[in-house]
Amino acid sequence: MPELDARHPCPQRLPLSGAVNFRDLGGYRTIHKRQVKRGLVFRSDHLSRLTAEDQAMLQRLRFKVVCDLRTLQEQQQHPDLLPDDGSIRHLLLPVQAANFDPALAMARLRSGESDWLSLDFFISLYRQYLEDFGPTWGQILRLIAVPANLPLVFHCTGGKDRTGICATLLLLTLGVREEDIFRDHDLSNLCNAERLRPIYAGYAELGITPERAAPYLQAPREPLATMLAYLHQSYGTVDQYLLTKAGLDETTLAALRSNLLE
Repeated sequence: MPELDARHPCPQRLPLSGAVNFRDLGGYRTIHKRQVKRGLVFRSDHLSRLTAEDQAMLQRLRFKVVCDLRTLQEQQQHPDLLPDDGSIRHLLLPVQAANFDPALAMARLRSGESDWLSLDFFISLYRQYLEDFGPTWGQILRLIAVPANLPLVFHCTGGKDRTGICATLLLLTLGVREEDIFRDHDLSNLCNAERLRPIYAGYAELGITPERAAPYLQAPREPLATMLAYLHQSYGTVDQYLLTKAGLDETTLAALRSNLLE
């Protein structure tokens, strides 16, 4: 079992020094009174600050795969630091909307371009990620469906938006209730709080208040809630989305449930 941080406000968090939002997706109950197994699938913020001790912990827990959802520029600016013995397979699966690259966010703000700092923008962005990157979500879920690839972690930069969408699709198809999915989404705010303080200070130097920056730096529920409403309206069920947009088949969906639920 993973060495979770019971003293942290988010007890699902793995106690790594260099990744503050690295947490287990196990433990949630489903509508069929089953439970997601612990220690198999994790979500995280970026892994470019991992210490030697952090890397040793991932080796000790026998992690097999890291899926990096950051854009190419994000990956180049801050490469993941993983054990150099090749024990962990590192997959670069960039998720980038045509009109937004998080790697350029500060440069855009410094140039005076801040109209994208709005809840409406991120509501639209979540829909783009859902519609445009079905094959990427499908690739990760296919990996998760194979026990030999576990434990596995997927991550972006803050571990809340792109990572949150992937976590939502997985938990939904396992039968986890939406209220628990929102609670899981909220945990990013707890885990990221300390790391965000200097970032908020940098925004303040540009005249941007915490309230204005919140849609980007925090994990508000509205983009996720609107995305879920859109998914249900457009596809009916998460399974139908995964079958039509993510390229999965019924065998893979059944394997996910068989391998990850107890």
